[in-house]
Amino acid sequence: MDSRKNKHVIAVAITPKFAHAIISGKKSVEFRRNGAPTKISHMVLYSTKPDQKMIGYCVIRECVVASPQILWREFWKYGWINQDDFNCYYEGQSTGKCYIIEKSFEFIRPISLSNCRSFTKAPQSFVYMEQSEWNNLKRKKKIAANHGVEWTRKSLAA
Repeated sequence: MDSRKNKHVIAVAITPKFAHAIISGKKSVEFRRNGAPTKISHMVLYSTKPDQKMIGYCVIRECVVASPQILWREFWKYGWINQDDFNCYYEGQSTGKCYIIEKSFEFIRPISLSNCRSFTKAPQSFVYMEQSEWNNLKRKKKIAANHGVEWTRKSLAA
């Protein structure tokens, strides 16, 4: 078994309403406070209680690091979150991350933790996926939802 970690693929724990919104294409960005690396290519979505399963993954186009104020101004309409919850999430933080989602894939059948080798309990911030497991997960995708985030680097200068 190949237990090497793929440093470009992470798994994150996300509440079901946000995880399913990413899979459906309704949510085109994922906001994170800190911890997770900025240079990733894919994000595996572990949907927390009551699902408690990996439900799919998404392709990450880019990660933007900026103040919460700039992240809200540029990406609020793609984040599927209201401003009060966003402000509460970033309270006390001077910077945050916004992962721009290009495309998402749903697994044919959600995958429980008992069938996961890369982690055995819900990720607290993130975990790197084992390369062999990642190769296997990519074959289990069902559908793709394209996401539409239109912005340019210039728009973040403020």
